[in-house]
Amino acid sequence: MSKTLIFIGLLLCAIALFVIIIKVKTILNGKLVEGKIVGYVRSAKGTHGMVSYNYKILLEYNEEMYYVTSIDSLTGTDGGIPRKNLGMYCNVYFNPKSPEKRVAIKGFRKLEWIAFFLFLMGFFMIIIELNSIL
Repeated sequence: MSKTLIFIGLLLCAIALFVIIIKVKTILNGKLVEGKIVGYVRSAKGTHGMVSYNYKILLEYNEEMYYVTSIDSLTGTDGGIPRKNLGMYCNVYFNPKSPEKRVAIKGFRKLEWIAFFLFLMGFFMIIIELNSIL
């Protein structure tokens, strides 16, 4: 039993670090560009009627228009059309070398908080299980 909880804790910590690394890599490789949230892309559906939507953003860079998808998302119920932040202007970290990749929205911190709590949960699982073994 103890090895299972340690494995799950390590897995949660690894997932959290992976999410943070992707976000930091996007920020470091991107240029800050102003964009407008114009829609949503359905990214995941839960089992109890919950759906996650990534933001679809229109931005202009070097006289060209790009429709990009953000790493950041919002969660809502299935069947409802989200309207939160629709039409909002925001700054995004856009990498012009690979415009098809996702962007990170400056000031949106939901992803970091989720990763932080996921890491803490995994870390505490490991500590509690190691404490009970010793």
